[in-house]
Amino acid sequence: MKGKLAVLAAAALFGASGASFGQAPAPAQSPSPQPWSITTPWHGQGGAGWSLNFDGQPFDGAGVQPTGGLSLVNTDNLNLDMFGRLQMLGVGENVADPVRNNNRLYLFTQESRLGFRGNFEGYKYETQLALGGEEAVTSNVALTLLDMDFDVPVPVGPDTSVKVGQFRVPYGREAMTDTGYMPFTGRSILSTGFSMGRDYGMAVQGYDGKFAGTAGIFSGGGEDVPQRYLGETLGVPVLAARIGYNDGVDADIYHVVQTDLNITKPEKAAYVSGVYAKDTTIGHSTALNLKDIGKPLIIDSNWNPYIDYGGVNGLHDGNLYMAEADAVYRAPLGEGKAWSAQAEVDWAGYQNHYGRIHETGAEAQVGYLFKPFEVALRYAMLLPDRNMGYFATVSGTTTNQTLPGQGANGNNFIGSRAIHEIDPSATWYLKGQNVKLTLDAPVYLDMPVTVDNLVGSYVLADMPDQITVYNGGMKRETVAEIRGMLQFMF
Repeated sequence: MKGKLAVLAAAALFGASGASFGQAPAPAQSPSPQPWSITTPWHGQGGAGWSLNFDGQPFDGAGVQPTGGLSLVNTDNLNLDMFGRLQMLGVGENVADPVRNNNRLYLFTQESRLGFRGNFEGYKYETQLALGGEEAVTSNVALTLLDMDFDVPVPVGPDTSVKVGQFRVPYGREAMTDTGYMPFTGRSILSTGFSMGRDYGMAVQGYDGKFAGTAGIFSGGGEDVPQRYLGETLGVPVLAARIGYNDGVDADIYHVVQTDLNITKPEKAAYVSGVYAKDTTIGHSTALNLKDIGKPLIIDSNWNPYIDYGGVNGLHDGNLYMAEADAVYRAPLGEGKAWSAQAEVDWAGYQNHYGRIHETGAEAQVGYLFKPFEVALRYAMLLPDRNMGYFATVSGTTTNQTLPGQGANGNNFIGSRAIHEIDPSATWYLKGQNVKLTLDAPVYLDMPVTVDNLVGSYVLADMPDQITVYNGGMKRETVAEIRGMLQFMF
């Protein structure tokens, strides 16, 4: 026991300088698959694993694991499963709009994904593709690949491995949660403010009984960055760490769900996470500023007036700091019934030669499951810095710009009032998580809304980058939505 704890401590210290730690303990050998079941080798070696019925709930295994999908290959040294997900989303919205209608209606393909996962001679691997309906492709992002990683066991212990590739930066429970396993149609405004999204790098993860931890080093540029060989002034890459206690809620640190449809005993988990980076100047910008997808507001140049201030000749590398704590508890209430609760608090700060800003946020939710239905209620809060918001540069020059607080021309700052979200939801599990219908009705209080005099209002919870549209002004509004999502997953 002392030796394992020493390994965890050493891995955490090593992670502070650029690594991370662990692999979840393998469960006991599963029984033979039953009719209409799917076998996945996610935790096992050489074909050992656990079985899933069609609703995607494990018969055994440590914590709730996303479905294994369709088993394509299952031999002594190779396992290959294919999985996929489709989410259709309808949104009705009411917002004050001086140009166009106050009532709006949208229909989207929210997610359309295909992936593969398995095990090759003890090396776990996973890849997931986004086939449409998510973020827009930009000049520096070829959006297709979400995850592509593999876990390499290391000889310091049976429950320690190195994860290499592109995957979620280990920060925050909500940001780490698989969106196919939520009782809501999406994440809250907390993730808008603090999610680090996906990035490529490496992380060591380790597990010692009910204690788990990981620490990793990432590029800072985000996912799917093409090869660009540009001049740079090196800083410190993104360093992220997450450590805590888990007695069965999560399958492992990198696979998190919010609902366990087959819970049989009380489960709980609590974690703390942290992120640090010193930005790297590269080409005409910086690594953090060029991050397009999964960018928290604190490093979004539309909200951070300092990160790209001064143009190519005046850039100053900044420091990013982030910290959070989260906890979750679930318990059964009888046959087919259970309740759950979780909470998270976050803080982030950024500082460079020109100034500093910070933001805070929190999220809490409760849920009641009475199969095949679940009702839930979520509250989230985001408090931006008074100097966060869009700063219009002076046309034709970078030397005459003025900074926040110095009477800048064209400022569109949010102000230091909290943004609130209250979101009730109801879910009908027609075939467990695989086929479900979710309805929720978020209400945003004090939500910043910008107005374009030609095309109308932009709700910043939905389109945060449109804070740059300020010719019609920015105001705080109450915005009400109703969302319906139909999910099919295998």
